[in-house]
Amino acid sequence: MAYDVVVIGAGPGGYTAAIRMGQLGLRVALVEERDLGGVCLNWGCIPTKALYSATKLIERVQDAAGMGLSFAAPKIDLERLAAWKSEVVSKLVDGVSSLLEANDVDVIAARGALAGTGRVSLSTGETVEAQAIVLAAGSVPVEIPGFSFEDDGLWTSTDALELLEIPERLLVVGGGVIGLELASIYNRLGSAVSVLEMMPEILPGIDLDRRTIVTLKRALTAQGITLRLGAAAQSHETTSDGIVVKTRGDADPITADRVLVAVGRRPHSADLNLGKVGIEPDRRGFIAVDASLQTTAEGIYAIGDLTDGPMLAHRASAQGIRVAEHIAAELGKDAPAAEGDAREMIIPQAIFTDPEVASVGLSEARAKKEGIDAVVGRFSYAALGKALAMREPQGFFQVVAERDSGRLLGAQVVGAEASNLIAEAAVAVAQGLTLSAIAETVHAHPTLPEGLKEAAENALGR
Repeated sequence: MAYDVVVIGAGPGGYTAAIRMGQLGLRVALVEERDLGGVCLNWGCIPTKALYSATKLIERVQDAAGMGLSFAAPKIDLERLAAWKSEVVSKLVDGVSSLLEANDVDVIAARGALAGTGRVSLSTGETVEAQAIVLAAGSVPVEIPGFSFEDDGLWTSTDALELLEIPERLLVVGGGVIGLELASIYNRLGSAVSVLEMMPEILPGIDLDRRTIVTLKRALTAQGITLRLGAAAQSHETTSDGIVVKTRGDADPITADRVLVAVGRRPHSADLNLGKVGIEPDRRGFIAVDASLQTTAEGIYAIGDLTDGPMLAHRASAQGIRVAEHIAAELGKDAPAAEGDAREMIIPQAIFTDPEVASVGLSEARAKKEGIDAVVGRFSYAALGKALAMREPQGFFQVVAERDSGRLLGAQVVGAEASNLIAEAAVAVAQGLTLSAIAETVHAHPTLPEGLKEAAENALGR
């Protein structure tokens, strides 16, 4: 079988690239051994956010008494909740399938690996040929010594999202994005949740200012989540009282009914047979690419979690579009000309804790580290009429801008609906807009986005 392009992996990067290339008139094969949509749609972003939304209702019911409303205590039908979550996922998977079919993409249900330049071997024993190959295999969970995912009582994030039970005591090993999001969900469901993080702070490796981290930590603690920082999990054993996890040093062991290991993810590059074409991933498994996302092997590209950068679905999708249009142009199709380095796109991030945290561009600390003369503006949720009307006064908006030009360099939002509110800041950072452009744009009242305008006003000294 011969195609213009073969894409290995049908996650957000792979299926987006395949659809776009189909739209541009290329003959495309999409190779996927599991479900369309990859980890994000089936076992990550979508089911997590569905459960975040559902469990937020529990919190709202419990908080309603402060507004003079009372309800009976919520009853959790775990089986129905799991089924509803699966229905959301299935609907989106069906949508991806329909888009692929509508754009004449051939979906091959198999595991794919490189067989040489322009050749992909399939687990079915067949080989497909193409003028270009896109590697979009995504990432897999990281295991830590002494905590095998095969051990009884240990969960991966996928296990946690299956909603098999609500453990009375849940220990989350890892205070990163995945760990904190699932900790928030199970805390709302009624588990007594503890988070164990080996680094001194939660959300390590993410460019967030200390004020943001402190605000989130204070909120998580107030919700009853126990944070144990600077303590690494060393070993575990099952006793009559539960699973006992020992940590390095003199810290007391932690006993739980289930242990969720969520210490991060690594590129799923080991099974792609990269050596066949001379590609050497780095020690972490990432594949080096150039500004057009081409690897060191001509005609072979890599996108998403396989490349160094934030492991985010929307980054993979954006790269999928860029690589699709680049390949189409290389193969003589009429495609938009991509501008800029595809490795350096402005990528916002949203973290679905309570409160939500979102960011884009540079933090204040990062700007100072890079020697930028920056000005910072902030505005509190507690001063927003809409936030008070929602009983969501916790959090703040922050903007970081170049002092002389006023150009927005970054923004952070911690508070209700931060995941939505970061979009305006992302547009501003990506398009080089200034503080004045934001401050002088009339925002509807009363709304939460007014907070970004007010933060810009604050940075301007108004």
